[in-house]
Amino acid sequence: MPKVSVIVPIYGVEAYIGQCARSLMAQSYSDVEFIFVNDGTPDRSMEVLSENLDLSRQVKIINKENAGLPQARLTGIQASCGEYILHLDSDDWIEPLAVEKLVAAADESGADLIYYDFWKEYGNRSKLDHERLYTVKNKDLWMRRLYHDAAYGYVWSKFARRELYDGIFAPKYNMHEDIVFSTQLIFRAGSIAQLSVPLVHYRRTNTGSATRVKRSKRRVQSARNMLDFYANGGPEIEIVGKDILWKAWWRAVRYDRSLFREYPFLKLPVF
Repeated sequence: MPKVSVIVPIYGVEAYIGQCARSLMAQSYSDVEFIFVNDGTPDRSMEVLSENLDLSRQVKIINKENAGLPQARLTGIQASCGEYILHLDSDDWIEPLAVEKLVAAADESGADLIYYDFWKEYGNRSKLDHERLYTVKNKDLWMRRLYHDAAYGYVWSKFARRELYDGIFAPKYNMHEDIVFSTQLIFRAGSIAQLSVPLVHYRRTNTGSATRVKRSKRRVQSARNMLDFYANGGPEIEIVGKDILWKAWWRAVRYDRSLFREYPFLKLPVF
């Protein structure tokens, strides 16, 4: 059993997957498996990936019909064998010592969940970014801030024990799907640690990414993901339920009132 499983969903990234794969194959830590999930990509992404793999490393390639980013992540999670799981988007890249530093931090702290800094890449410039300080004592606040654009929900900025993913709910749509994953991970973590080191390069110039979809469509997809989570989630909904309804209600009013018919329970909550 490898210490770490790295999961990379792939769709429409032939211009970027080479750099992503090279950064993973260059990892200094050896006890790691790399799981690439082909979500029915229509371009040459898988060919470019193959050209950049080091077959002396533990590599799994899973081919599936296109079902969207959340289900591709879930497929990778279900195929993983590592003690810890690390996600990376296929248009991003990672520092060569990233996995080694995360394993060292996990061994030292014993934490179930470790979050870390990252760079936002804008082509000709980089911006260092980081999350506020959170522990298990204020993780409820962290979870709630995810739904008020006051915290980062990126699942690729969190290094978590494999068991935190057991029975996890995966949303349907691409938009803000990682907030749904992150809420569950944070809630389930018995211990949390921060590693104040930037490890991931988050590309902000991919014109084909989900963030380039029309704003109204993104907002409605995000609302549906959150409302499906509200309807199907676990005990964490006791903490974030009102925040989900608040955000979804405003998006329904502004972008698509049919959400009120689809989700009869949707109403503005009283805090």
